[in-house]
Amino acid sequence: MKKVLLLLLLVGFSLTTWQGWAQTVTVTGQVTSAADNTPLPGVGVVVKGTTRGTFTDVSGQYTIQASEGSTLVFRFIGYTTKEMPVGSSSTINVALQEDARSLEEVVVTAFGIEQEKRALGYSVQELQSRDITETQQPNIVNTMQGKVAGVQITNSGGAPGASAIMLIRGGTSLSGNNQPLYVVDGIPVDNTTAVGQGGLDAGTAPASNRAIDINPEDIESISVLKGPSAAALYGLRAAEGVVVITTKRGTGGRARINYSNSFSFDVVNKLPELQSVYKQGEQGDFDPSAMGSWGPQFEAGETIYDNLESIFQTAFTQKHDLSVSGGNDRSTFYGSASHYDQGGIVDNTSLERNSFRVSADTKVGEKLKVGGSANYIKTGRTYVSQGSANGVMGAVYWPRNDDMNNYLNPDGTQRTIATNDNPVWGIYNKPISSDVDRLIAIGNVVYDPFEFLNITYRLGTDYYTDNFKSVRMPGTTITGEEKGALSQSTTNNQITTSTLLVTAKKTFGETINTSLTLGHNVESRHRQAATWYGRNFIAPDFVGINNVVESDRTVSQATERQRIVGVFADLNLDWKGIAFLNFRGRNDWSSTLPVKDQSFFYPAVSTSIIVTDLLEDIGATSGDNFLSFAKVRASWARVGKDALPHVLETTLATSTNSFTIAPRGFISNANDYYGNPELKPEFTNSFEVGADLRFLRNRLGLDVTYYKTSTDEQILGTRLPPSSGGFLAYLNGGQIDNEGVEIMVNTQLVTSENFTWALDLNFAKNKSTVTSLPGTLDRVELSDAWAAGQVAQGAAFLGGTLFGINGNVWKRNEEGQLLLNNEGYPQVQSTLQYIGDRNPDWTGGITNTFTYKNALSLSFLWDVRIGGDIYNATENVLVRSGLSTKTLNRGETKVFEGIIESTGEPNTQSVVLDQDYYQTIYPFQGYDFVEDGSWWRLRYVTLTYTLPKRLLEKTPINSLQFFGTARNLILITDYSGVDPEVSGSGAGVGGSGSFGFDNLGVPATRGFDLGLRLTL
Repeated sequence: MKKVLLLLLLVGFSLTTWQGWAQTVTVTGQVTSAADNTPLPGVGVVVKGTTRGTFTDVSGQYTIQASEGSTLVFRFIGYTTKEMPVGSSSTINVALQEDARSLEEVVVTAFGIEQEKRALGYSVQELQSRDITETQQPNIVNTMQGKVAGVQITNSGGAPGASAIMLIRGGTSLSGNNQPLYVVDGIPVDNTTAVGQGGLDAGTAPASNRAIDINPEDIESISVLKGPSAAALYGLRAAEGVVVITTKRGTGGRARINYSNSFSFDVVNKLPELQSVYKQGEQGDFDPSAMGSWGPQFEAGETIYDNLESIFQTAFTQKHDLSVSGGNDRSTFYGSASHYDQGGIVDNTSLERNSFRVSADTKVGEKLKVGGSANYIKTGRTYVSQGSANGVMGAVYWPRNDDMNNYLNPDGTQRTIATNDNPVWGIYNKPISSDVDRLIAIGNVVYDPFEFLNITYRLGTDYYTDNFKSVRMPGTTITGEEKGALSQSTTNNQITTSTLLVTAKKTFGETINTSLTLGHNVESRHRQAATWYGRNFIAPDFVGINNVVESDRTVSQATERQRIVGVFADLNLDWKGIAFLNFRGRNDWSSTLPVKDQSFFYPAVSTSIIVTDLLEDIGATSGDNFLSFAKVRASWARVGKDALPHVLETTLATSTNSFTIAPRGFISNANDYYGNPELKPEFTNSFEVGADLRFLRNRLGLDVTYYKTSTDEQILGTRLPPSSGGFLAYLNGGQIDNEGVEIMVNTQLVTSENFTWALDLNFAKNKSTVTSLPGTLDRVELSDAWAAGQVAQGAAFLGGTLFGINGNVWKRNEEGQLLLNNEGYPQVQSTLQYIGDRNPDWTGGITNTFTYKNALSLSFLWDVRIGGDIYNATENVLVRSGLSTKTLNRGETKVFEGIIESTGEPNTQSVVLDQDYYQTIYPFQGYDFVEDGSWWRLRYVTLTYTLPKRLLEKTPINSLQFFGTARNLILITDYSGVDPEVSGSGAGVGGSGSFGFDNLGVPATRGFDLGLRLTL
């Protein structure tokens, strides 16, 4: 495999030739968009009346030989063609106007195939390179925040390499993956996030999502396929939508070298308010050995330490990107190298990513084209534990009369209070690291034996190794690990994909155009993980698994294999380019399902009509001066989904059977999921209608979509009743319905020779409802999303929301009255109840872009989320520690309105709101810790200045830009915690996920970037 790809690359480079200098005038220049002055790569530049031509490179630059008096023709899809005469000047810069009708706009859809957007019967939204890079985000998932309607993206915190979860139009799975499939240049790539590594749970050490390995500077465009109709050809892994990433490739013309950098500074964005009235102690008395702040009041002039804020520092980040591209009309190449080094707002935390990528394409004869690419990425991350008193945010326990930064005793041992590690000591003595080596390699062959026939074959693999390590040095207070402990794991993951596409096109008469694509797809996945754990270091200063005796070591290994084979067909019909009809069908065979149910088929159909063209065709007027373009569309699709690998059979435990008469041996693993050999595939049905309207010669655009999806026969991993003899099992059952609307508005408010103002808005509203569950279940709980010492968790509720909060509540009778104990205090109910909905009421984004004289550009994005509850587990901890402002009324008395449970009489007793109340009663109910998570967030502001070309004429520099970006500059919210954009256990939690849980994670940041971009 590797040899084949290497051969393709060598062929591409060897056939690359340089253009000669035979013509009278060598014309150079740059082609940009007149709307926002961004460079346009891939613009065709032809000497009129000849076959001599070239293409602009990634920075819009071109070089061509022409004689004086000839004419250059500039053509680009979606823009009006422009002709420029060649005079004595050797420089011709061109600004192309967008085609008012935008009839030829092209987007990348299934398997890297480009399709005219006008022909699509479903909603697709595309982001270009500038949309991605101007956000200055290292994680490509975060680059889409606030920009795509119907997409909700939540970052898990402010630590370098923190994962991000992406949901498109809600969720379709009660317990499985709800994130979209990621496809790079036609092949699926891995974007999983480990739920737990090295035996540590996700809340303690949340991992990165693997899309963070992809360098945003290498991306040309991102297409978000939102529904099953758009994603049908990708098969069962596309039920949650698809993110199609197209990377930059070489373009014709002389070689160009592009370099960019940025230098960034970040600080903590928001911290909770702490009380500074009471100091360390118990029951009102000072006690230097007490962890809680339940002592007397501070005296005048006494030092009050801000231990929480003292943990955080100003983080510095630098990024450098270098690329080279070039070629001629037959062969092109592209190469890039990137170095990203991000520091953290907590010391000893960082993310370093080094990426190297090469690609080449060449024509072999007139009918054959071969190409390939290889991307090697090395990503290293260092971070610290979180999510508990023993994590970095354990500072919310530390009394403010004591300096937490004085973390060492005179003998060098840890200085701590009570049973928790000093957070500062933990930063340096409990490091967590992850080192990933990754290769994404793709080879493709395109053959056109006849004018009407195209054959494309693509083979690609995505392979990475993740080496994880977590250390607890000797001296920790963690029970059982006081002499040191080490958790390690090595994970090897590979996805190999083979795709064959055969496309035939035929026109009948002059009005009916048809195309038929038949395809075959094989995807093979292999994942292997080995985990080691050891404790009680023999040599206290040496970290290694061999530094513990054998009896203190454990080792385990896990292997997963999965193969999906699919065949599909895609039939497109259109009448005069006005009315379009598409039929799609796919049959999959999955290795994770029982043999009798391995094969399953699902279809899709979509249509669109260009109303303005239809009116013109029948002789009516469409009012070009007002309504420039109108399209209506509709689609229906059904997509299948298989089970996780190896869940058809019950696993065996490593314990031996020593308690029956039968021979000793392995027994069923009661703590793992029971297998189900009768599992069937689940299906998602989707219906969508929409319209695309353009007014005033494309200066105002409106795109509206309504959709409804239903997923039934869920493959559900859930708890079992005790009577079943098991604890967990997979079964079929349950249904989720999603219904929503998306609106996108694009405007050119001002368009003049020197100044333009573009305003883009998007709005989305989605409701995810659980309409049925198997058996007698009334909810599906997520154990990976526990918070506040198992007071609350994520859960889906029957007849309610998929994204609910399941929490403890105070005891009440059927009339809703509190049932109090004999002393008059509330009591905690034994069963958890619904206490909140994390799904926002609606989300939106507002992007403004101002351009002055094609030199100065200002763009900024307001990201809006209205509604959506947050469970503030950090505040819950603050209450228990006595540092919450809610505890300032300590010592006061209160009569709780309710009845005494034992007597049934109304309560008249007055109780004291003391330390016992705030530690044993109040924090064990969830309602008071559920807050509105609405926000208005200035996600970024970017100011760009392009140096005039006249200042660069005597230098080798063709273009030079300087930019500054402010991120998370303004946050408007009533939420009292660190930031309402939180995901307590990271993006790896399935089902309804862990977003909306503020659980002692590293807070979000705000920052500022300075940098430049130049082209030689």
